[in-house]
Amino acid sequence: MIRIKFFKTNNVFTGYKVSGHSDYAALGKDIICSAVSILSYTTLNAMQTAAGLSSEDIVFTIEEATGLMEVKLKVTNQKTEIVFKTFETGIKLLLEDYNQYIILDYKEV
Repeated sequence: MIRIKFFKTNNVFTGYKVSGHSDYAALGKDIICSAVSILSYTTLNAMQTAAGLSSEDIVFTIEEATGLMEVKLKVTNQKTEIVFKTFETGIKLLLEDYNQYIILDYKEV
């Protein structure tokens, strides 16, 4: 099961955590893990390229073997909110067809 948790402060996205594996298919053939991975990595990269954050503004941990990616922003702006909402939309679209493999949660921090 893949668990995705969005962190919010005062209803503003401030980070996310993705953990686990879907076990939908064999390693290298798992379309759900691939989809979540590309959304997660694209979101992380877009924080710099599209939202204008510096590497000092982003704290992240990636452990590919365990399927862990945790990203926390020290700074937010209108563009980071758009990037997060795009990530959230992608995950919700996956949930429409694959909800037995993904858990989406929110945490106020």
